[in-house]
Amino acid sequence: MAFLVANCGHGVFWCSEKACKYTGGPLAGSKLPVRRVFAFGLRQGLSLAARMKSSGRLLVSLVLGMFLSNAVLGQDRIFLMNGEVISAKVLGQSTLEIRYLETRKNGLLKERAEATENVFSVIDSLGKEKIWYFHDTIFGNDLTPDQMRWFMNGERDARKGYKATWPMIEAFTIGAGLTIGLNLETNAFFIPPLVGIAMILPRVHVAKGSISNPLMEGDEFYATGYARVGRTKRIIRSLVAGFVGVGVGLAANQLVINPNFRKP
Repeated sequence: MAFLVANCGHGVFWCSEKACKYTGGPLAGSKLPVRRVFAFGLRQGLSLAARMKSSGRLLVSLVLGMFLSNAVLGQDRIFLMNGEVISAKVLGQSTLEIRYLETRKNGLLKERAEATENVFSVIDSLGKEKIWYFHDTIFGNDLTPDQMRWFMNGERDARKGYKATWPMIEAFTIGAGLTIGLNLETNAFFIPPLVGIAMILPRVHVAKGSISNPLMEGDEFYATGYARVGRTKRIIRSLVAGFVGVGVGLAANQLVINPNFRKP
């Protein structure tokens, strides 16, 4: 008796108690032992299925394997105070730190820890939230948990959506323009820091299309969080653009405007 297992990208395959046979895809007609199929994510369930003859027990074993796989691979979410979200498997929580397993790009797991004072809340794979932030002005927590949640949403949206395009163009233009216009040399590198300082003052406007939730538009706590991250991004990117502009200006002075081709 055969039963359908799954479509794993290489084609649909059917499994009996002893082997799995592909019926579609580039591997059509080929057979694989059941244990080879375990690599596709149902190792626990299929390992039991290979040892059982009853179709009812086979189904139970598959469901059990899927449940165990989900329990192992289920991702919790750690919401940091700076608006970042860490998706990982939480190992333990305490008033000192949150320990979790981080999946690296190479697929390996590494245990890491985050100080609880930097964590707003933790939501497990079942959706249950544990809030670590508390409102206490003595510790500098001036916002209530709900206000802080909006503040963090502003930080998160600014980190994703604020580009600071016009400030970068302005910084590049000022750096290149003053270097070329005043025929500056090494003293031109004082321009970008001055431009960066000037970028602290202007108000940060919420970029169009960067708001993840339209209901947050106009909220003062959301705007404050957005401005906090947006201003930092604007200063850093303006500094980089200013130095690039100075470099272009120096190259233009040396190679185009004041070519040094004279021989002694």
